[in-house]
Amino acid sequence: MGSIKPYSGSFGKPELIHLLRRTLFGVSKSDLNYFKGRSLNQVVDQLIPATPNLPAPPVRAYYNNADPTKDNIEKVGTVDQVKWGETWVNTPYQTNFAANPYGYRGNNLKYWMTGMQLSQDRSVYEKMVLFFQTLLVTENSVVENPHSMYLTHTLYRKYAMGNYKQLIKDITLDPGMLRYLNGQLNTKSAPDENYGRELQELFTVGKGPGSGYTEDDVKAAAKVLTGWNVISSEKVNNVTMNIIPKRGFNKNNHDTNTKTFSAFYANTQIKNDTSITTFPSPFGSIEEYRAWLEIDQLIEMIFNTDEPSRYICRRLWNYFVYYDITPEIESEVIEPLAELFRLHKNDPDQLQIVLKALFSSDYFFKSEHRGCMIKSPTDFNVGMFRQFEFPLPNDSKLEAQYAMWNQVRSYVFNAGQDINDPPNVAGWPAYYQSPSFHEIWLDTSTYPQRKSAYESVAKNNYAFSFADATKVYDGVNSPSYKFAVKMNFVDFVKRFENPSDPNSLIDEAVELLLGGTVSQGVKDQLKTTYLLLGQSTDYYWTDAYEVYLANPNTTDPESKRVPSMLQDLFTYLMSAAEYHLC
Repeated sequence: MGSIKPYSGSFGKPELIHLLRRTLFGVSKSDLNYFKGRSLNQVVDQLIPATPNLPAPPVRAYYNNADPTKDNIEKVGTVDQVKWGETWVNTPYQTNFAANPYGYRGNNLKYWMTGMQLSQDRSVYEKMVLFFQTLLVTENSVVENPHSMYLTHTLYRKYAMGNYKQLIKDITLDPGMLRYLNGQLNTKSAPDENYGRELQELFTVGKGPGSGYTEDDVKAAAKVLTGWNVISSEKVNNVTMNIIPKRGFNKNNHDTNTKTFSAFYANTQIKNDTSITTFPSPFGSIEEYRAWLEIDQLIEMIFNTDEPSRYICRRLWNYFVYYDITPEIESEVIEPLAELFRLHKNDPDQLQIVLKALFSSDYFFKSEHRGCMIKSPTDFNVGMFRQFEFPLPNDSKLEAQYAMWNQVRSYVFNAGQDINDPPNVAGWPAYYQSPSFHEIWLDTSTYPQRKSAYESVAKNNYAFSFADATKVYDGVNSPSYKFAVKMNFVDFVKRFENPSDPNSLIDEAVELLLGGTVSQGVKDQLKTTYLLLGQSTDYYWTDAYEVYLANPNTTDPESKRVPSMLQDLFTYLMSAAEYHLC
């Protein structure tokens, strides 16, 4: 099998827009300007970098009326012992404190994750983090520990461009995953097959035609995985204290017998190697280390088959390109990508290499793969805010920043995608449920939510009131300050090449929001309806726009209408079917 066929056609603005729409949450005018004039290879190199450092963690930006003041939150009755504006990720809740903050922290983590998407740099990194949440699923509502959820999330980030096999090794004993898939309940006297099954069915081998593992393989894998648990508390000076969850091991619960696998795995036998007598840190005992070596053998055995490479490459294709995998795509795209995946199976930048090949391939740029995928709720809503470069508050207004992140998260949730809480271990059905796939995102209940969101972004003034951190809440009066932000479409079109020309403005708006897929007749109708208000001459818009730009407080009746004209235009464009596609 040869390498995947590279794209050799022209790389102009249509190709750039297609590439950015699949790798970023929304494409802004600033994004297009940044990449203007660059070659495909130059753009791909920027979009698919090495995995960056972890971003600053979420911080406490939540409180309620039990808080006397955000500056003195140690008082009895407060919702958290972590100080306002400081991170909670290293501070477990202690039962002698007044209130359990885990519900607040779990939601805070969701807001923060949305904030990371909204502040996405010009790379596919944030989309890969979300990709892992569709593949290596945990659920906040099941794990019920924000610290565990954050730790799992850091693994997604650590390996976003990294080595998939190593990610599987790390996540197998991740405290959140141990709790989510019952790893902590898996003992030699009562083997729990949950993780052993999903490891093969959902994480590595899949259920495709080449998935030849057996029920006995699931049972054998479960035995390999026995003995591990989650430690969430420890005794300090005879007092039980909560800790950040970590993996634990009970040697009495581990099955040390030889585990034999099927012919699919070349009849491999995994043994507990008693000849090993020394162990490295951070293992606490020789028995724990030997049990880990069994897991290492299990995962190496799985990845020594060809199926994990095919399965992951199919999932990447489904997520980034199209839901359908024809025999042609299987042979011309999946197989060469899988070969590349296997060739670099031990490389720390394995996924970076595979993604670069995918996004530089001929099949990625074929016309039938452009504008053909219904945007996920995250793509639609986060993308909308990013595309319009909505003036989101920064961390100097912490309450407002997290409030707006929550607002966007609520739009995503209402449209059918609850970040950090997929519906089940398989993730969101739109990524795997045949035959509907991405069509699942749109129905009679979710489309009205999208409509409500884009109309709100276009028209609403997002206004918030917050307690004043410098003053004491006296139990009666609540000192506060207000923050308000609103979309300004005049500022938005100032970024266009020639916004005073209605033809140029419509061309750019359609190209940016709809991928340039509409006819000249439709563009003419948009111009006449929204910029000329039924007039026949282009000067109607040009004069009104230029007068308004010179003086936003103008009393000229036509020029005063410029903001509402633009608002109506972009609201209509967001209602178009093409806007829901990428």
